[in-house]
Amino acid sequence: MRRRTLIALGLLTPFVARANPYILNPSSFLAFCTVAFWALVVESGIVALLLTVSGLATFRAFLALLVLNLAVFIFGFWPLVDEHRLPIAVLELLVVAVDGTSIKLVASFEFFQGNGFRGVSWRRAGVISLIGNAASFFVGVIASGAPWRIHDYP
Repeated sequence: MRRRTLIALGLLTPFVARANPYILNPSSFLAFCTVAFWALVVESGIVALLLTVSGLATFRAFLALLVLNLAVFIFGFWPLVDEHRLPIAVLELLVVAVDGTSIKLVASFEFFQGNGFRGVSWRRAGVISLIGNAASFFVGVIASGAPWRIHDYP
């Protein structure tokens, strides 16, 4: 129960964050890193909670997925966004596929399986990955303030 409470509190933390990830000077870079980290925490937390239905150990799965999501962001998503190699929509679909594969990978290890583990199908992994990535995206939108407004920045 304590672990689920900690995860729930972690999921609520981004609602008090404010940052604009599109202007990267030293102070906003720190804000961007904060927003990105909490978006990954929210995504990993939601995915771990959704996987408890399949019998995965919530806290262990959360930590593993957080590390895997961080690796995907640092070594995959961010470099490709920075170099403008792929359209964002294609990149997001690729990230959902990689995260779905990460979910299947985590679920395949006995260490992450709790009592009553029933397995995770590819379909379930894909849907959960999509839900987690959508939550991560919306955390970024919320933490960025009002991204739908056009601002003139110097």
